[in-house]
Amino acid sequence: MRRVLLIDDSPEDREMIVQALRSDRETRHDITEAASAQEGLSLLHGDYAFDLIVLDYRLPDMEAPEFIQRFLGNDRVPKLPILVLTGSLEGGLPIQGAMRSGVQEFLSKSQVSPALLSRLTANAIERHKLVRRLDASEKAASSARQREETARRAAEEARSAAERADRAKTQFLALISHELRTPLTAIVGFADILKDDPTNKDASHMLSMMADSGNHLAELLNDLIDMAKVEAGSIDVEPASFDPVALLKSTCELMSMRAAEKGLRLESNIDESLPDLVWSDPVRLRQIVINLLGNAIKFTSQGVVSIVARPSDTANQLEIRVADTGPGVPEDVRDTLFTPFVQGGKGGGSRREGIGLGLAISKRLAQLMGGDLLLESTSTEGTVFRLELSFPAATATGGPPPGFAPNEVVSNDGPPDLTGRRLLVAEDTRANQFLIRKLLEPTSAEVILVENGLDAVRAVSDGETPALVLMDMLMPRMDGYEAALELRKHRYFGPVVALTAATTASDHDRCRKSGCDEVLTKPIDTSEFYQTLRRLLNA
Repeated sequence: MRRVLLIDDSPEDREMIVQALRSDRETRHDITEAASAQEGLSLLHGDYAFDLIVLDYRLPDMEAPEFIQRFLGNDRVPKLPILVLTGSLEGGLPIQGAMRSGVQEFLSKSQVSPALLSRLTANAIERHKLVRRLDASEKAASSARQREETARRAAEEARSAAERADRAKTQFLALISHELRTPLTAIVGFADILKDDPTNKDASHMLSMMADSGNHLAELLNDLIDMAKVEAGSIDVEPASFDPVALLKSTCELMSMRAAEKGLRLESNIDESLPDLVWSDPVRLRQIVINLLGNAIKFTSQGVVSIVARPSDTANQLEIRVADTGPGVPEDVRDTLFTPFVQGGKGGGSRREGIGLGLAISKRLAQLMGGDLLLESTSTEGTVFRLELSFPAATATGGPPPGFAPNEVVSNDGPPDLTGRRLLVAEDTRANQFLIRKLLEPTSAEVILVENGLDAVRAVSDGETPALVLMDMLMPRMDGYEAALELRKHRYFGPVVALTAATTASDHDRCRKSGCDEVLTKPIDTSEFYQTLRRLLNA
């Protein structure tokens, strides 16, 4: 059964075509008639399924080429074979354009006969099948070419990305090498001088610069660790209840000394209407503010650095602006100012300073604390950064439980009196052994020093009962984790303090699960070291 859609406005011509098709003895025809192009299009878009379209060239509402274009839509080949009927072929073929658009056969009405029409309809159907296969093949080839092009572009992009990564790595290593070697040059150089001449008249000044260089190295390592946490999505924000005015004022007092060293004034305006207690991360807030003020001081050679802190117009929000009178942020780095390892400018002179991590870390911390860090304005007359933070009062929903109070700051940062107390120190690095001995000398504690975890366990097993154990976590023979576990197995119940260069929360959790009571991070903060001893030994 061959289903045919016959579209012709002449009833007589339709009858002629119907009779010719039904005279075919080999193929039966189911013929649907339409008197206009629009009616034919409606039937094609309906539920009817046809095998062939027989189309009159000239119809009252449109001619065959327009009909074919509408039927084609976005296709290159019509979904059905089309045989076009025309009144005359005189003057050339009137449907050459239509033929190129997908017409399979054409026939003059004066030539219609059952045999010819049967042969042409069969040819049209077979030719349409061939054209459809060719079109599918071309589409497949085109799709393959597109896939190849896509793969080529992906490979090119991967190569470019690898080259960019390689350049970035080279730049990073060069930058880190410079930043490490600069303070190390001072530390090693001054150490050699003082080793040969301990009474050098500039000894005090050299020791001070060695300490500054060491602090710079510690800050660099902390920034690198924080940036690694940011990239891994594991940076810690630990909310607590604290007095925001006291924290900001103490931070400004600390940074005012750094500003004074450069001959700058640090002006602060901390709004006293801020809540007495808020629920946020005081350590991270202090870190961000120190970074902003430190940058402002670094990049300002003369004038004023100022900080203004006030409640935002948005409820439970803090707004801090840090401004300077420096040369401004260069235009070529403004768009990448918060990108890691991109330096923001020149520090009041001709060379760039730092490794470009502070602002990237600070922005991420601000976002983790429910806010953001933005470059508000910059010009040759100065720069303004705006810090916005979520700052709910401590009694707000989600804050600490009723009666929570912030940790009291221990005002006595000096060494505690540990006279008569015995401390066991497990540390394999000679420089750290010497440092810890020197830190403990003012406490008058008796120090037992061992070089690995196994010797620490043996000392306790042999009858030593130290008041406290200071345990390096990475040592030969037996590390601090295993040693702390063994000490607990040997029923040592005194405090164990982990000394570790690892800074992540998971690392500290591992120390505590091993049996340590406290964790101190290297490089050792002297004040924190003494406070920990005082707290654990009630000294």
